[in-house]
Amino acid sequence: MDLSEVITPERIAILEERFENKQELLERLFNRCCGEEDFGGKRAEVWRSLLEREKSMSTGIGLGVAIPHCSSDYVPDVLAYAAVLRQGVEFQAVDEAPVQIIVLLLMPKKKFERHIKILAAIARQFNDEGIRRRVLQAADAAEAYGVIAESAASPRGS
Repeated sequence: MDLSEVITPERIAILEERFENKQELLERLFNRCCGEEDFGGKRAEVWRSLLEREKSMSTGIGLGVAIPHCSSDYVPDVLAYAAVLRQGVEFQAVDEAPVQIIVLLLMPKKKFERHIKILAAIARQFNDEGIRRRVLQAADAAEAYGVIAESAASPRGS
């Protein structure tokens, strides 16, 4: 299980703008992740689940990486969206460092095991300093995706 299984180059953004706070960033990523999906009229409930999860404990895992996520009965399948921020944002991460790599995950409640495997795979991939550096230096989303896919395929990325 790796990030390239749930993310495509179209679901990665390189964001140049500065975000005032974590909630502003999460709202932008949530809207990009969901697109037109309204989850059977329950989009607001999914958004609230994401905010409640983040409020319970920050998903800033350190090293400039955050994995905001939630599970909901209204999410039919895994939805993911990744962003690389040119300017870090305060995320209350465990190491108190600003976050520049974010992977937003919306998961169905009935797929808890897959949820855990995806979270672990993302954390494992971005624990590698070389991968983080190359993703941060990517010129565009396609290049960032290439780094992620390549690292997942390598023995140390699996």
